[in-house]
Amino acid sequence: MALQGNRCKALMIILEGTVRCDMTDSSGKIVTISNLEASDILAPAFLYADRNYFPVNITATSELTILSVGRENFSHLLQQNLTLLNNYLRMVSNHTQFLSAKIRFLQFGTMKSKLAAYFLERSTAANSLTFSMHESQQALADMFGVTRPALARTIGEMNDLGIIQVLKKQIVITDLATLKRICTQTDV
Repeated sequence: MALQGNRCKALMIILEGTVRCDMTDSSGKIVTISNLEASDILAPAFLYADRNYFPVNITATSELTILSVGRENFSHLLQQNLTLLNNYLRMVSNHTQFLSAKIRFLQFGTMKSKLAAYFLERSTAANSLTFSMHESQQALADMFGVTRPALARTIGEMNDLGIIQVLKKQIVITDLATLKRICTQTDV
């Protein structure tokens, strides 16, 4: 869909389908930043930046339909509609908060604390101590910026310690207090 470093010249809204946004470095290391779906906008904060280049590789993960609105046309729409302007600014601000949290998540803490935070987030979203894992271990490893064996080892340790129980694609949190305590650890 777009390559990291390509110029962002238009507002692109996903009408149908899904994409994955990955950041790569010169050594080939890949970190998945986000997965986007219908109604999401691709790199909204970069459309008006001085250096308006895509910060990630955007790869379609399903059939995809995109609405593209040129920057000048979108500027005209923003000037004519205060609600649209406010919604766009709110979305860019929320996206900035998401990216700040993602940077904190990737940079601080141990692999175990990152995984604990992820499990707590999934548990909260499911409103249950049992939830399904939709991602493969490789997809999770990419999201955390680690190797798949390191991720598998950490999941295995948490399972062996009785903090979680792994049942195929299901995770059961069996020691919520310990999981919350691990979540706050920042030792490397």
